[in-house]
Amino acid sequence: MTKQKCVTLHGSSSCLTCQAAGLSACTFLQPPPPKRRAPAGSTRESTSKRIRGRRPSEELSSASASDSMLDQDLDYPKESILTKTLGLEKSRFSELIGPGGEHDFHLLHTAYGHSKLQASGDGDYTTTSRGMLGPMAMRRVHKDVFFQMIPDAEVSQGLRTEDTWDEVDVEDVESLVRPHEKYNRTYREITPHLLAAVYALDVCWWAYDPDLLLQEKINEAALVRIAHQAVQDAMHRPRLNTIQAGLLLLQRHRNPLFMDNSWMWSFTSSLLGLGHHLGLHLDCSSWDIPDWEKGLRKRLAWALFIQDSFSALVLGRPCLISETSDWIVKPLQGTDFSEGAGDEEASDQVGSVSIENGKALFIELVSLSRITARMLRELYSVRSLAEVLKPQDVLDVAKPLGTDLARLLKSLPDVLSLENIEPGRLCVNGFLHLALHATTAALHRRLLWVIQDSRSEVDLQFVQFIRKMLRTRAHSLVQFISCLRPEHMEAFWFFAAGGCATILGGFLGLLRTTSVTAEESEDLQSLMKEFEWQLQMKAKTGDWVSYTLTRLRALGWDEWKNSRLVFPESDPNTSAGNTNEDTEQFNDISIGIDESITISPLSNQPLPAPFIDLDNIILWNAPDSNRSAYEFMAFRT
Repeated sequence: MTKQKCVTLHGSSSCLTCQAAGLSACTFLQPPPPKRRAPAGSTRESTSKRIRGRRPSEELSSASASDSMLDQDLDYPKESILTKTLGLEKSRFSELIGPGGEHDFHLLHTAYGHSKLQASGDGDYTTTSRGMLGPMAMRRVHKDVFFQMIPDAEVSQGLRTEDTWDEVDVEDVESLVRPHEKYNRTYREITPHLLAAVYALDVCWWAYDPDLLLQEKINEAALVRIAHQAVQDAMHRPRLNTIQAGLLLLQRHRNPLFMDNSWMWSFTSSLLGLGHHLGLHLDCSSWDIPDWEKGLRKRLAWALFIQDSFSALVLGRPCLISETSDWIVKPLQGTDFSEGAGDEEASDQVGSVSIENGKALFIELVSLSRITARMLRELYSVRSLAEVLKPQDVLDVAKPLGTDLARLLKSLPDVLSLENIEPGRLCVNGFLHLALHATTAALHRRLLWVIQDSRSEVDLQFVQFIRKMLRTRAHSLVQFISCLRPEHMEAFWFFAAGGCATILGGFLGLLRTTSVTAEESEDLQSLMKEFEWQLQMKAKTGDWVSYTLTRLRALGWDEWKNSRLVFPESDPNTSAGNTNEDTEQFNDISIGIDESITISPLSNQPLPAPFIDLDNIILWNAPDSNRSAYEFMAFRT
């Protein structure tokens, strides 16, 4: 019987292979024999005889290896497209040389010009400088963009001090999913951390494969554990696929009773750090690398941006990426994606998602995340919370953000509408619309906060006007939840879906607990009940829904919904009696608005027509009875 090596994670009494087999304890009772490092002078004869479980350090030759030996270390043919990449070589990884670090750019240029240049296959060059620590391979991909190329074996040898490091390889991953894997070529072309992360996320759609449906599901927990370990291993010598694997792991369902927000935020921060380390924050459009790698770099950069923006939104953290100072990545275009309509046939099966729709969704999600990041920076940063304190100040900041949200929604292609349901396909558009609602709710929440804090100073008519618009907004978001169909619910939802829906529930709770009339309170209470009912009806079709229901109840949903509020008796002579008239005027006016007129919420003057430009940031019209969509009512002139 052939034995497989044990891979035991911290806190576990049995190895992953035994866990996958359903065994409570490891069957390999004897400890493995001590592992020995390869001699420093070993030859490369063993390189062609790859055996399972071998460490990269066992392939290490002399520390004074030449550049030509680095080329020989590649474990794929020289004609492979990977030999021309910057971020996906398999025997060495790249490290961006920043302009303000230990390297002096002037000296770097001088050294580069005086050193021996070696063509590496596609018009770019590698130079090697020799110092006290041995050879350093350096690659210039643009005039002022340098990368240091570091062999994996050097890092691996350093990690193997006292033999405490045990690396995951692809066979460890495959042992957990065998015999269910399926490849066009071979799984050995995929790095273990990316392979494990793909499996860990893909297992959520196990039931969509007619063959897998009849078989016992694989050990998902063991697969997730080994995926996490593999990604942590890969961080010591990161590549672009390390970022891919980490982002996939972050998309997994979150436990509402143990969210582990500290890990989520710190791991996101780590991936962003790796992204900077690999130069993903730079414009690579003119770099001397393959075009397909340029597209991959741009997609990964913006995927990190999305992750950062919505992590900050749902966790209440500051965005880590500063687009204004340290981000020059060009916007995505259709040509930046490696797949297209021609690849649709390969994925034409029940439950599959249109590739073209997925591309359009990702591009629009990037646009939304940029607005979300601006909103968080300008309205929720530590500085803005301390300085933007008056209703008029918040309005001044919020209006351009609301205008951008209106334009984004108005310009969405038809394929991203909620009604774009195709027979036999899942619809991935739900999260984009949910995220739009959550960003807008966060925008309005900040306005409501400042109004509550300034109640004694704010004009009553202004408060009534704003609150009526926000109630319309509340009706719209509840109707959005009710419009979600099984095709939406069963599709992929980004990691922030539960958090975004929780923000919507919190927005409803905030409106209800700050109600100013009994009629408003009852209306909002009914909305909250409908919102909860719609989520309960959909809870079994989406993990994010169960997360939302659990989090809202833990945060105080029942109290927000059922608390008894006391209101002063209304005076029929107050401006409250004019609310309907004001709203009709609001809806009738569409042209001839003078935007130069400003109305302060602190003034006591009547609310004139020009104040109507608030609809850019306030009003999401609820759909007409014959429409199932919603729209942002944009200001018309």
